[in-house]
Amino acid sequence: MFSHVKKLIFILLISGFFQLYGQGFGQNKVQYRDFDWHYLQTEHFDIYFYSGGYSVAEFTAYTAEKAYKVLKRDFNYELTKRVSIIVYKSHNDFQQTNVISTYLPEGVGGVTELYKNRVVVPFEGSYSQFRHVIHHELVHAVMNDMLYGGSVQSIISGEIVQVPTWFAEGLAEYFSQRWNTRTDMMVRDATINNYLVQALPSFGAYFGGNAFFRYIAEEYGNEKVAEILHKIKGSIRFQNVFKSALGLKIDELMEKWQKKMRKEYWPDIKDRLETEEFAHRLTNHRETNSYLNISPALSPKGDKVAFLSNMDGKQSIYIMDMFDNSNIKRIIKGETDVDFEELHWLSPGMGWSPDATKLTFSAKAGDEDALYIYDTKTEEVTQKKFGLDGIFSAVWSPQGDEIAFVGNLNGNGDIYVYSIEKDKIEKITDDQFSDTYPHWSNDGTKIAFVSERGKYLKKEDVPADFKMSDHDFKNTDIYIVDRRTKEISAITQTPFLESDPIFGPDDKKVLYTSDQNGISNIYVYDIESGESYPISNLLSGAFQLSMDQEGHTLVFTSFSELGFDLYSIKNPLKLPRAELEETEYRKKLEDKNSLLSTVDQLTADSSAAGGAEEDSSKIKVNIPQSTDYTHYVFADLNRRTKKVKKAVALKEEEYKREDGDFRVHNYKVKFSADLVNGEAEYNTYWGFQGFTQIAYSDVLGNHQIYLGTNLVFDLRNSYIVAQYLYLPKRTDYGVSFFNYSNTYFSYRNGLTRFRNYGASFLARRPFNKFSRIDASIYFMTAELEYLSINVPTQRISSFLPSIRYVYDTSEWWFTGPRDGFRGSVSITTSPKYSDASLEFTTVKTDLRKYFKLHDYYHLAFRLAAGASIGRDAQNFYFGGVDNWLNREFNGGLDRYINSVKDVYFSEFVTPVRGARFYEKVGHQYGLINAELRFPLILRLDLGLPPISIGYIQGVLFTDVGSAWDNPFKFRGVKNGRVEDLFIGYGTGARVYLFGFLLKYDLAWQYDLEKSSLPKHYFSIGIDF
Repeated sequence: MFSHVKKLIFILLISGFFQLYGQGFGQNKVQYRDFDWHYLQTEHFDIYFYSGGYSVAEFTAYTAEKAYKVLKRDFNYELTKRVSIIVYKSHNDFQQTNVISTYLPEGVGGVTELYKNRVVVPFEGSYSQFRHVIHHELVHAVMNDMLYGGSVQSIISGEIVQVPTWFAEGLAEYFSQRWNTRTDMMVRDATINNYLVQALPSFGAYFGGNAFFRYIAEEYGNEKVAEILHKIKGSIRFQNVFKSALGLKIDELMEKWQKKMRKEYWPDIKDRLETEEFAHRLTNHRETNSYLNISPALSPKGDKVAFLSNMDGKQSIYIMDMFDNSNIKRIIKGETDVDFEELHWLSPGMGWSPDATKLTFSAKAGDEDALYIYDTKTEEVTQKKFGLDGIFSAVWSPQGDEIAFVGNLNGNGDIYVYSIEKDKIEKITDDQFSDTYPHWSNDGTKIAFVSERGKYLKKEDVPADFKMSDHDFKNTDIYIVDRRTKEISAITQTPFLESDPIFGPDDKKVLYTSDQNGISNIYVYDIESGESYPISNLLSGAFQLSMDQEGHTLVFTSFSELGFDLYSIKNPLKLPRAELEETEYRKKLEDKNSLLSTVDQLTADSSAAGGAEEDSSKIKVNIPQSTDYTHYVFADLNRRTKKVKKAVALKEEEYKREDGDFRVHNYKVKFSADLVNGEAEYNTYWGFQGFTQIAYSDVLGNHQIYLGTNLVFDLRNSYIVAQYLYLPKRTDYGVSFFNYSNTYFSYRNGLTRFRNYGASFLARRPFNKFSRIDASIYFMTAELEYLSINVPTQRISSFLPSIRYVYDTSEWWFTGPRDGFRGSVSITTSPKYSDASLEFTTVKTDLRKYFKLHDYYHLAFRLAAGASIGRDAQNFYFGGVDNWLNREFNGGLDRYINSVKDVYFSEFVTPVRGARFYEKVGHQYGLINAELRFPLILRLDLGLPPISIGYIQGVLFTDVGSAWDNPFKFRGVKNGRVEDLFIGYGTGARVYLFGFLLKYDLAWQYDLEKSSLPKHYFSIGIDF
């Protein structure tokens, strides 16, 4: 994944290098452990890993080279720089990376950044998924190298066309996996329900973009996809790229694509049932404004079902009454508590105790995953941690004494059993294969599970030279392991995707899902006869089966209209065999595989073989088209081939030992440039300014250096800042040196120069994702020098220690937070140590609460207060808004910038709309903000100029507060009108233009009797 928004890159860069300086709020990235880093090399890649991660790194090495061989062919392009791939053993470890400064939630399976064109990927238990992620991210890396030269510099300098997210992600999906039944399901649903194009900018970026490029390849030839990329590299406007390559404008191409999809998918409707026609709907994501209702766990008696849903905006666990589906209770709220940071919605699974009084599940809990037991009567929660890289899919044994779950450790995903009485875990399967979705037999002697192990039922059957990268892990089958002997037997052996096994009441049958006909349907396997048959014939698909102890009710998950819901059927084992017709996709895939069997494969990548997914490593076979390829020229690339190979590729003896294993090297810190750039900024005092910024870091992002300057003649007139951040440990440290200089002209004093220079030491200690302590010590000297008149220079030297506690569970939106809470308390002191120093102590608090009424409607409240005491107590300037472009001052600016103390040791209190800057001044302040944020315009298309503007947010607000010196003399209201209090209200709009959030507010001051004339506020920046 990567962004192509030019200004956003600046924001991310600044936030990354100044995260210790000015990070007011925001959730934390916590380094819970110390990583001992090493690296190995392949012909084109450098693979970084840490202790216990060699097997995953080795898999990455072979997979990356296979993927690159395919991409080199498909793109007709060779890398100009080596690509670094940083590999983590788990998603929990992945979230601790410093390569990316932002927090990486569960839904992010990998990332490719632009500063150094680094790929960062976690292993999450499935080698099939891991292969896909590696290939997907390498598509981005090759595109970055091809389009941007492997760095962010080209985007910032405006030298290259920026492409939308659906283009980048869709292309990566197309080249990394071509097509599979899950993508086919989503595209079918989007086509039938007519939201295919509308979903492209958001939820449909991956599957929709994939389908779009698949259409181009099938209609015009796979070569045209590469030609489109090369035309983008040629700086053609994105709107003209498709016209140049295919002779059609993008909107014309989209229309043809939709028509083709309708012709392809409408035949799939025939003789198939929509899920609601086959089963009883339990949830409705459209009514609850959710898109995930998954992981059902039906109680043993079938009277209630636990499930995972985001109906309240957070991934949470609910219990529904099966007799009254409207009776739903939330029992665990996720994503707002350190114990339930993430509830593993990508690898879910829950289970009831035999008496249905307790529920077991897993979740991310700070430094590692934990197994939980929730008591439905007392609402008490028991947490168990076992030192594993990941815990998933917990299920209780029918006897009630054990809990089976999937545990990941050092690249191996095995079935574990936790003994409640002994408080110990035991490994049931023990090999390098990924085993998932365990389910107990009713007599408690066996566990059914899903694996890609193929024919390897015993550990000793696996050859000594076995490499997972050469194994056919694409297709999954159902297996049964004996709880006592740990012997494994295969239930299915097909070239399809089987999953979600559950035993029938008498343990003689196993229900599971399979995509044999191209759609995931429910199947029944008879253990005695060895026969299996389908009992559903769905248009969408069935997943995640759960059944009561007697087999009376089956609950499952199904996808429709861009969301997952729960459904139930009665007496599933009594349903007759369903007759299934293959989908159009499955028919085409079988025809293609038949043809491909006569064609030599370009690579030996057996990992992508099989019926469930097209093989992106195989030669693309197209029916001849009457298409003109005369403009398809890549001669300039071919001329560079020898130079590229010499610069990038290593010889095998350079990266492998004589025994064929990779040479492993210890990691050493080595800095390289991330960015050298000139940039402009806006400051309330000084207006627009420009400066140059240079950023350096090591490969892992643990050591970061930032240099910024606008050197002018001599040091006194220059802006210079240098910062070093040390980030590999739990506590982050930073040191900075700065020299800020600005000149200002006033009629009273003529030309004056303000200068602030010194050093700071910074530290941040996160307790968990949501809370932390920030500490800093500033040694600074501030000067005011009069250049036009003979007046002595003002100078203050100060020593400023500060500490701040921050707590943040807020959920982000385009313009600011929209749900949750964030708050902080801080104390800053300036001890008197010389005649030129100040003496004060300041305490502040800032509390903010957000309510999401709907996806687009939010309430925001803020309470901020502060007080400064001491001989040189700080002033608080009450009024105005941050980055106010058309700013107004109460009494003029000159009266407030005549002293160093006023400029450098005072603070603005904002937003206060209806007021000017310096509307009120005091050593204490209080402010209440209240806002209703709502959609004003969802989309605005202009004829002249021909531009489209996305979401425009509206806001209604009230700001109430004041600043004062003596609280005993404060008079908020007098004679029915406000006196020292200030009340402002109004309305406004927010819109993103050119990467900036532009804000307009229209506000009035209100004195309880009448309102003032309106004031207009044009500003830049996010809402509180």
